[in-house]
Amino acid sequence: LAWLYVLRNDPRSLTVLEKAQQLRAERDMPAEVMAMLEQAWGEYWRRAGELRRALEHKHRALNLYERLGDRRSVLATYTNLGPIYGQLKEFDRAIDYAQRVIAAAERISLEPEMLCSVHLNLGATYFWQDRYDDAIHQYGLGLDLAQRAKLSLHIRRSHYNLAEAHYKKFQITREPEHERLGDAHTAAALALAEREGDSARTDATRKLK
Repeated sequence: LAWLYVLRNDPRSLTVLEKAQQLRAERDMPAEVMAMLEQAWGEYWRRAGELRRALEHKHRALNLYERLGDRRSVLATYTNLGPIYGQLKEFDRAIDYAQRVIAAAERISLEPEMLCSVHLNLGATYFWQDRYDDAIHQYGLGLDLAQRAKLSLHIRRSHYNLAEAHYKKFQITREPEHERLGDAHTAAALALAEREGDSARTDATRKLK
């Protein structure tokens, strides 16, 4: 329940998390439940902007998943760790966690949503480093995966990110092709945002250029 509240930015999330934490102190809990609680705390603090506190909980969850041998949850936690390290400008660690997931996808089957998120997160890390060509490449891989899996949220995010990266390239190179591609991805992102009735995202997309 706390996890669902956190994902919806519902203020009740803190109350439920604190109740769960109290129960944890009062009785033994299975490791998988403790890991879920640590993940929920990590996401709560990430959304609150407390990135170091978020990392503490995410790494506790990671340690528990590794002990349990829960490979899927280990990879999901890698996926979540990358953007946090990126926001902290610890880019090498952000890239490392993303590449671990991408390497795993060459050996085992991963959910398209996870792999798409990793490519988009890695693209964002490159974008923050002003490595726009690398960012565009990763965003493109994410868009391709999202379209094949029909992940509407990821498709919109991919178009938005690609528009932003192409506009940055246009500012630097003044090559008309980057402006054209930026405009095309902006139009695609706008169409999806308007269809979903997301006014905030619609406004942000219109301001990209």
